[in-house]
Parts: sequence; structure tokens; C-alpha cells
Amino acid sequence: MKAGPRIAEPICMQEPTSKIILPADETFLRHSEASIVELKDQTLLMAWSKFSGNHDNSKSHIAARISEDGGHTWTNERILVPNDAGLNVMSPALRRLGDGSLGLIYSFRESKNKARRLFQRSFDEGKTWTPSINITEDDYQTGAHDRLTVLSTGRIIAPLHCTKDWDEHYLYIKVARSDDLGRTWKLSDAVTLPRLNATESGAQEPDVVERADGSLLMIMRTATGSIYRAESFDQGVHWMRLKSTDINAPIAPSIIRRIPNSEDLLLIWNWVYDPTDPMLGRRKRLACAISKDGGDSWPMEYRKILEEGDEGCFSYPSCTFYKNQALLTYYVMEEEVEFNFDGPRSLKLMRFPISWLYS
Repeated sequence: MKAGPRIAEPICMQEPTSKIILPADETFLRHSEASIVELKDQTLLMAWSKFSGNHDNSKSHIAARISEDGGHTWTNERILVPNDAGLNVMSPALRRLGDGSLGLIYSFRESKNKARRLFQRSFDEGKTWTPSINITEDDYQTGAHDRLTVLSTGRIIAPLHCTKDWDEHYLYIKVARSDDLGRTWKLSDAVTLPRLNATESGAQEPDVVERADGSLLMIMRTATGSIYRAESFDQGVHWMRLKSTDINAPIAPSIIRRIPNSEDLLLIWNWVYDPTDPMLGRRKRLACAISKDGGDSWPMEYRKILEEGDEGCFSYPSCTFYKNQALLTYYVMEEEVEFNFDGPRSLKLMRFPISWLYS
């Protein structure tokens, strides 16, 4: 395996820096679930969920902004996807597709028990978008933000979490795939975990990464106290080897990426586990880790703390690589209201050189 990324410029050990880029206010109490893509002119396009309330079931549309300075400032806000659903639209993911166009996927939630995942394309760098295509079936089939994987073959992978009855709080995973740039989609069989006597059970909010050998690794949120994983050796058609990782975690989302020009994988998650907490721990101590063996292990020497959590909680991270840097977004909420997830949430952006991960 390779020792680290090939970086054209001198290695920089600059520590991560972060700042609030979208503060919550009285009109929009929550900015969360962002996704960033680099445009052909090297500007950045960011989409995020903009809520009038602070709950997942509050009204929300998907907004967008542009950055011309690498994410330091954001301007030209507009509505990317209006809320024409019964409940809300949320959780966008932006990606560059194999033909050079942009792909956008998002959740269209008619109610807390009925939702689907929709897909659009843009041929003019995000200025206009094609009509939405439904990629899911019935019931509640949706997905988390910033999860859309474009494979080296051009196949598009959209991981989903599903349930027959949201009130039961038991979820399972399916993976959608498209070989025609999102025009048509097929779903994998369900990936399931046992029901538990817990706040929630099963598996949800998966993320998928393509490894150097072309196989796929999926990670998923669970109520077991750890992140689970599964593998695919046929580009997402079938999933196998479902098991726990060596990463302890609360009931919270995590994301996985392959580091550019490297075989190494990057994991970002909340490194807290408390079996006495209903959610198995507060969403504090945002952390990252590197695996040099395709996700089989995450050595302690390659784990780092991004946010300790002394001033609040952090969750729903995204990650974009841009000019030898990693750009992360995540929501920030005051700790005292975190248990019930009822507090205002602001969107924060963190940046650090990829080389810092190896320092």
C-alpha cells in the first residue's frame, strides 16, 4: 500500500481552521447537510438543507451558494430545489459525473413515513437542472447528504436507508445504481441488521467508497456502538461480509472517502461511545482516521481529533478535496439542547491540507 498521497507542492503541516459560514437565525433555525462540488472554472458550488425550524420534519428547501476563493467566502445564494414536497426537501449530494455533467441527488419527503430519493443533472455547471427522476420504490426510501459515488467505470452509486414504518425506528439499507448517467436505476437487495431494544435499530445513512482495486466498501450508522461495514465485488449489485469495524461510535452518521492519488481511505465520525446514553453518546469529538488496507483497520497513529466538542456538538459532516486540501462541512449545535436535537444549528466549514492527516 502507498505511504500517503502524492502532493505536488511542499508538505504543509498547517493545523485545521474552521468558521461558521451559515449561522442560524430567527427565520432559518437550521443550516445542515451540505455538499460541495468543484466547478470547471475552479469555483465551488455548495448545496445544503435550509430549514425554517430545527427538526428533521420542519419545512426546508435546498439552497445553494458559490465560492470564488476556495470556500473562504460564499455569495449568490439561491434556491436550488424549492420545497414542493408534502413535508420538505433536504440532504443534497453533488458530484461530477462521468460525462462531465453535474449530478444532484436529494430527499423528497412527503411525510415522516413516505419519502424518496430524486436525481437531476446539470449541463451548465449548476445553473439549470433537468426534471427530477425518482430512483427509489415505495414506502420510506431515502438517503443522507453528500453520498453519491461515481465509480471509475462511470456507474453511479446512491446508498439508501429504508423502512416500512418510520415509527418503528428500524431501518435497512439498499444501494441504487445507474449505468446511463442517472436516467434509469436498479436497487440492490436489502442489507439488514437485527432489531434491537434501543432508540433505533438496524442500519442507516450508509456511505460508499470505491477502493483502489475497484471493489466497494460501505459503512453504515448502527445502534450497536460501532460503525458497521459491507463489501461489494460487482460494483454494488451484491453486498457481503457484513460486520462491525473497530470504530466505536454513537448513533450518528459517518462518511468515508478515498484520498486523491492514494489507495488510503479517510473516515470522519464522532469518536464518542457511552452505553448509558440513549443515543450511545453525544455527537461530540468529531474525528478522522486513515486506513491503509482498504478499511480493514484504522490504526490509532492515523486517528486525529478535528473538534473536541467543548463548546457544543457536531454532526452530519461532508468532505470535498480541493487543491490539496480537505474541505469539511458539519452542523454545530449547543450541547445543552443536543439530547433532543431541538436547538438551532449553524453550518461550519473546516479546512486542512491533506498532508496534515499524515503529520
